[in-house]
Amino acid sequence: MKLIQESMNGIRLVKYLANLKKGEIANAKDISREVGVPVKFALKILRILRKNKIIESYRGITGGYELRKEEVSVYEIIKVLQGDLYISNDFKEKKEPIDEIDIELKKIQEDVIVKLKHLKIQKKL
Repeated sequence: MKLIQESMNGIRLVKYLANLKKGEIANAKDISREVGVPVKFALKILRILRKNKIIESYRGITGGYELRKEEVSVYEIIKVLQGDLYISNDFKEKKEPIDEIDIELKKIQEDVIVKLKHLKIQKKL
């Protein structure tokens, strides 16, 4: 179970957008500079987040991005950027665990996912 760089940067981008004042939007250049992500990479992530209705984008000279939801779970961000998390590729398929170690590893995987779902990024009010 490993978070890819895209997911880590996606979490940072969403945190940045969540801290904007109500009604404020930020352009990709400012976001990338503040978060420390190259603009091209930030745009790729922002596009995926917009497509999955986590953020909103506005076109034009005064356009930019804002968090669409009042709160978003860290798991939701990870899932749209890299898919489900698995401790092992063996757990991608829905087969039953074959021994006590598999059972415990599967529980750990489920615990991590539950914790990530409860870890929320909330929009500043």
